[in-house]
Amino acid sequence: MRLIQEAKGFLFDLDGVFCQSGKPIPGAIDTLDFLNNNKIPFRFLTNTTQQNRETLTNSLNRIGLVCTDSEIISAGFIGVEYLRKMGSPTCRFFISENLKLDYLEFEENFRNPEVIVIGDYSQWTFNLLNEAFRHVMNGAKIIALHQGKYYKVDSGLRLDAGGFIKALEYVTGKEAYLVGKPKKSFFQHGLNELKLASKEVVMIGDDLINDIKGAQNSGIAGVLVKTGKYHEGMVESSGIIPDGFINSIADLPTILNT
Repeated sequence: MRLIQEAKGFLFDLDGVFCQSGKPIPGAIDTLDFLNNNKIPFRFLTNTTQQNRETLTNSLNRIGLVCTDSEIISAGFIGVEYLRKMGSPTCRFFISENLKLDYLEFEENFRNPEVIVIGDYSQWTFNLLNEAFRHVMNGAKIIALHQGKYYKVDSGLRLDAGGFIKALEYVTGKEAYLVGKPKKSFFQHGLNELKLASKEVVMIGDDLINDIKGAQNSGIAGVLVKTGKYHEGMVESSGIIPDGFINSIADLPTILNT
């Protein structure tokens, strides 16, 4: 595929592309080794906010996906930078305890926060969702680390953070500020780190909206991989046309060597 062969660098989604349910996708380790051995620049551009960046890096290394934290651009990490730019407001966090470790510099206010921060969070109950609703009605802004609809685990599809964010937007009439994909600034962060222009980079992911359309809106070619959340008919029903397809990230070295 000429599009991939001519690329000077890559942006990769992580879940569903290189790993799934804490295990590497078959062939992913060999592909990452190929990229490193051939000094092909890349960044993982991920909406995953279940772990902070250090923990995520260690988790990937343990399963054989050897990388450094500087090669991971996560929505959680960029969220910290955004809150700093806001002047470090008081926050109410609806994120994992592990990700909170990256946010210790910010004061958490459970009564009247200036912002609520939502990411991957498995503890939702009606009462907690209602508390978030009341915070927003009292003037708090909604910071959405990402708005993913769902993702793939070994047992099937799993509801993602976007459903809760959209519920709050609906009932409050307030719009969340999005930090992660498909935000253009998130993709631009990846380009800045690669020191490459958008036309020199290819994004490979399994999500049509967050990965493919998000990349295309930033002038980056988007290639859909047929693992993770990919399923037959998803492209035809979406109206989004990827710039290319590959069956698996395991195929990347063969394509680049052709």
